Amino acid sequence: MLPPRCHVCHLEPAQSTLGGARSEFVLVYFADAVNPPPGRVGHPPGAVWFCGEHAPLGVEREHLGSESALRDIDTELGRLPGRLPKVDSWRTPASVRVGETLYGRCSPER
Repeated sequence: MLPPRCHVCHLEPAQSTLGGARSEFVLVYFADAVNPPPGRVGHPPGAVWFCGEHAPLGVEREHLGSESALRDIDTELGRLPGRLPKVDSWRTPASVRVGETLYGRCSPER
C-alpha cells in the first residue's frame, strides 16, 4: 500500500496540521479499482489518496475509472493531467533526452 499523499495538493500526513480538514486522508476506490489477491501486497490499482479537504473531488467521481476521474479532477482544477504518456527513449528526439528540455539544453552553452 502506498502511503497517503493527496492527489490534488500532494500533502502528506507529516505535513498536515492536527485537527484540520487536511489532517485526515481518504483512499478513494474508483470504478476500476481491484483489490490484490490474498497474500499479495501492494497498492490497489484504481485507488487514490486524497486529503480530507480534497476527498469530495474523488468521492464524486467514484463511478468513473481512475484515469478518467483524475483527468476530470485535473481539468476542473485547471491544471495539466498528472500522468504523461510513456515515451520510449530510443524514439525520443534529442531535444527531450536527459539534461535537455523541449526548448534545448538545460544549461547555457559556453
